[in-house]
Amino acid sequence: MPPRIRLLFRCASAGLLCLAAACSPPPAVAALPSAAPVQLTPSVSPSPLASDTPLPATSTATAVPSVPVCSPLEGVALEELPEHISNPYNPPPPGSDDPHMGVDLADMRGEERIAYAGLPVHLVLSGRVAGVILDRFPYGNAVLVETSLEDLPAGWAAALQLPTPAPTLETHSSLTCPSGYSPASWDASRRALYLLYAHLQAAPLVQPGESVACGQVIGAIGDSGNALAPHLHLEARLGPAGAQFASLAHYDDTASLEEMENYCTWRISQLFQLIDPFTLLH
Repeated sequence: MPPRIRLLFRCASAGLLCLAAACSPPPAVAALPSAAPVQLTPSVSPSPLASDTPLPATSTATAVPSVPVCSPLEGVALEELPEHISNPYNPPPPGSDDPHMGVDLADMRGEERIAYAGLPVHLVLSGRVAGVILDRFPYGNAVLVETSLEDLPAGWAAALQLPTPAPTLETHSSLTCPSGYSPASWDASRRALYLLYAHLQAAPLVQPGESVACGQVIGAIGDSGNALAPHLHLEARLGPAGAQFASLAHYDDTASLEEMENYCTWRISQLFQLIDPFTLLH
C-alpha cells in the first residue's frame, strides 16, 4: 500500500487506528531508524518559571507564580520548545478518542528537519509515578506522573485556568470499550495534574509509586508504540488524585481487559480532563 494511503488510516497523536476522515497526520518529518538505546543517568536541572512570564494570548488570567518547571528535552530551553513541535495539540471534543490529545516534540535537525531518536527526556514537574507502560500499543514505552494540586504554589492552578470536574461521564466516541466498562471509583474530591510521556526508546528508568523530581531523566526519545517517527508525545490531564495504572493499551489483540479498561478511563471517561501541555511549559 502506498505511504500516502497508509497514513490515511493511522493517526499520529497517540498512534490510534481510525477512519480516514478522523485522521490528522502531522507535518512531514523524515524518520531515521531508531538508534540503539542510550545509557542514561538521572539528572535534575529545574528552570524556574518567572512570575512575570506571560500566559498564552488566549488567557486572561494573571501570571503564574514562580514554580520549578523543566524542559522535557535535554539541551532545549523552555522558550525553544515551540521550534521542536512536530504535531501540535489539537484536542477532540470531551469524551471522544479522536486526535490529537497531546503535543509531539521531536529532535529535528538540519534543513530537512529529520527526526532523531536518543535525546534524553526529562520530567516537566516533580511528583509520583502513577504508571509505567512497557511497549504497549499505542503509547509504546511510557511514563505517567502525578503532581498533586495541593503541592503547587498558591494561585498556580487558578492562573492556569484548570477545568472544573466534568459533570457527567457522557462519551462521544466510536471506541469500543470492554463490555461492562465503568470508570474507576477514585476520589474526585482531590485532584491532581497527570503528565504522560510516550514513545520512549526503551523501558523507562523509573518505577510505579516512585517519587520523582523536575528535570529527572526518565528515558530517551524513541518511536515505540504507534509512532510514525521518533518523538516525545506529551499529554496533560487533570484527574482524581492518587490514581494508578498498572498499564493501558487498546487497538491490539494482545491487550488485556484491564489494559483496555484503563485506556478507556484515561482517554474518554472524562475523569481525566485534557489540558494543553504548553500551558504548563509557557
